[in-house]
Amino acid sequence: MSKNRKGMVVALAGMMLLTACSSNSTGGDKGSTTASTQPTAAASPVPLKIMAMHDQPEISVTDAKFIGELEKKNNVKLTFDIPPVTGYKERLQLMLASGEYPDIVFFENTTDQAFQNAVRDGIVVPVNDYLKSADNLNKYTYQASWDQLKVNQDGKIYGIPRTSVVRNDGYWVRKDWLTNVGLQAPANGEITIEQFEDILKKFTFNDPDKNGKNDTYGYAGAYNARKVLDPVLTGPFDLLGWQKATGGEYEYMNPMYDQKGEAFKKALAFSGRLYKEGVFDPDSATNDGTKQRERFWRGLTGVYPGFAGHYTWHLPEMKKLNPNAELTFVHVKNEKGEVKGGNLATSPTGLWGFWAVTKNAKNPQKVVDLFNSWLSDDMWPVVVDGYEGSDYTFTGTEKKAITPPPKFYIRRNSMRRANDTEFFITTGTPKDIVDLVKPWLKKSVDTVVAGKDLGFQPEAAKKPNYMDYQKVWDTTTMKILIGELPASEFDALLTGWYKNGGTDYVKQMNEYIKKTESGK
Repeated sequence: MSKNRKGMVVALAGMMLLTACSSNSTGGDKGSTTASTQPTAAASPVPLKIMAMHDQPEISVTDAKFIGELEKKNNVKLTFDIPPVTGYKERLQLMLASGEYPDIVFFENTTDQAFQNAVRDGIVVPVNDYLKSADNLNKYTYQASWDQLKVNQDGKIYGIPRTSVVRNDGYWVRKDWLTNVGLQAPANGEITIEQFEDILKKFTFNDPDKNGKNDTYGYAGAYNARKVLDPVLTGPFDLLGWQKATGGEYEYMNPMYDQKGEAFKKALAFSGRLYKEGVFDPDSATNDGTKQRERFWRGLTGVYPGFAGHYTWHLPEMKKLNPNAELTFVHVKNEKGEVKGGNLATSPTGLWGFWAVTKNAKNPQKVVDLFNSWLSDDMWPVVVDGYEGSDYTFTGTEKKAITPPPKFYIRRNSMRRANDTEFFITTGTPKDIVDLVKPWLKKSVDTVVAGKDLGFQPEAAKKPNYMDYQKVWDTTTMKILIGELPASEFDALLTGWYKNGGTDYVKQMNEYIKKTESGK
């Protein structure tokens, strides 16, 4: 079904419910039953309407069965409104303006103005009082995720996190290309900045696919949310977001804004030099994330930034066009020989979007209970693997995934457990692949350095002078990244940033971090 069609409200009345069988037997003692011991009628299920953002609006068989179990477990009746992804923000705005709110609504980020307005206007309500018995949510959610949802800095939590694993993402590398150009990834998967550069150059100029043509590039960039490129390497240049400062005027500092540091300028210069030398896909500046990935899958580029848990996603796609394709995964060390980095894909707090409860919810406790049960020990194996016969079969004692796998957007993409890397090893993955991927996953989690900003955006960032200068910042850094300007231009750019609201930005960020750190 096309994503461009209108949103679809999916009612799940009676769908795949596991109903209890009626019986005339009273069970227990066989004596007569008095009026005082007659069973009372079960309470009617509490209706909950959910506005969700998923890749497809349909409810698959496996999702429907899972939803049915949740409904029975919590005595609720769920109805889903799933607009097309491409139009979700517009539908969200219309819903918030209509005055008719679902019980539960998904927001992508705490910095979304729509969410902040909804909190200010009392449309979204805090959930603190309902979390006291939510053992699973409290156990399997990063504290930083809860902290990020305290958007008014008054201790009130305005949502239930959809968690992702906080990790240090690395780089997927065509292993067969490494062999073809006479290179080999170290056994520990750690390479230096110089080795990373050598790989990119050889993948560009040494015919790594052995087709006799000059038609490959080391790396394809992709623009970020502001439509500009980021440096190809961040963690290796010690760009770790807001951290405790080692000196200077402020207690906390982001190396990007450090007037006495060189980290960001070095990262810009490194990317600009390689772009100018031709090792970047020339379409990098116009690639979105999807195009960037597709060019890697097609064999036009040999290195791709990503998460170690996606091996069984990338390799099959690559083999469709390149049957001999092989993959390995690397992290790039900093100049001290350490592997450290932030999360390139999600918030440093682990908040991968969140579920907000609106003031129209008649029973907020049921909402919290629903998501709490999603992470329970009896439901979690189903979240991860699905159902026998629908998602997998048994070969002896081993689970074997059904091919092609069913869709499960709701079951797997609504809630996650913090630090659960096993989630990303899909059902039926062969043991040799599990053994390959697990060390990559462990290193990704062990080497992450989370920023202390918790996704916070200071009021200074909303001032006209700051917002206007952000355009200057983006234009200038973009030109440095594609080699049109020398990295030395960054010094004047940073000076101008401080004059155009940056000073207030840094002060307000320090005030916020001090407050959150003091509460730990």
